[in-house]
Amino acid sequence: MKSALSRIVRAASPQFNILYFLTMSEKKLITCPNCKKLISNEFEDCPYCNHHLSKLEVSFQALFKSDKISFVKPIITINVILMVLSYLLPFFLPSGIPSNRGFLGLVPAPSSAALSLLGWADPREIFTGSWWLLVTAMFLHGGLLHIAFNMMWVKDLGPQTEGMFSPFKMLIIFVISGVAGNLLAVSLPLISQVLFSYPMRFSPVIGASGAVFGLMGAGIAYGRKRGGLFGRQISTQFGKWALVIIFLGFLMPGVSNAAHIGGLIAGFLVGSIMPLRDTIKSKGLYRNIAFGIMGICGYSFFMMAQRLVNILDRI
Repeated sequence: MKSALSRIVRAASPQFNILYFLTMSEKKLITCPNCKKLISNEFEDCPYCNHHLSKLEVSFQALFKSDKISFVKPIITINVILMVLSYLLPFFLPSGIPSNRGFLGLVPAPSSAALSLLGWADPREIFTGSWWLLVTAMFLHGGLLHIAFNMMWVKDLGPQTEGMFSPFKMLIIFVISGVAGNLLAVSLPLISQVLFSYPMRFSPVIGASGAVFGLMGAGIAYGRKRGGLFGRQISTQFGKWALVIIFLGFLMPGVSNAAHIGGLIAGFLVGSIMPLRDTIKSKGLYRNIAFGIMGICGYSFFMMAQRLVNILDRI
């Protein structure tokens, strides 16, 4: 039946083909691996090049098609899991390691020892080769209020960024911005000393706020590239959010505005490079980049787990 349908479409006029695809739900379209044309996932053979479509090819595209997936929930889930681990880890450490105090000293926060073991961005380790801490640190938080604010922003801005760009592009923006924000934050004391002879204390950095600001920066870039009234409204709204939170960051202790600003700039630059509309080739490019970034994140978590196991074995 499916094979007969593909033969009918192949033999039909171009006008019929166009009408067929316009009336078809976009969720039923896949890309032929051979000729790269959009076809229905109901075909057994491509109506353009007669390439036989295996069930594996159809299933793979259905799983990884960019408009069918979202990375928002996986990002939030990883953050929550690491938050739980940061609270549980002290039970496996020697006694006498206190918990930090959370917001207003009311809610206990993860201990510095636990956050260090789980991979916060410690400048001393990063500058000696442990670059992967720049990745793991963006998934760690210093307390319940800290993670609640950041995850609310991820839940709000993540789908918007996926809609403006694509899920794969959102992941790219999120991770690159988070790493860039953490890198600027841990490097700021060195920059301050070299350029301005002003000493600053090196401090570890944690949190997804740099990545969140990257989503804001990408939204600003999207609005500027889109133009028109709608584009200006998007840029203005995202810009206001960023400015207000940066201002509040100067008033609140323990907030790394360097990570915020670094993430905002990185997100804006990455968003400015990305095209508003993708060709089939560019979709594949950004999908592959996203897979590479997922691999880097996986390697970073593996290094963190390996170090954690080695330390616990020595205790």
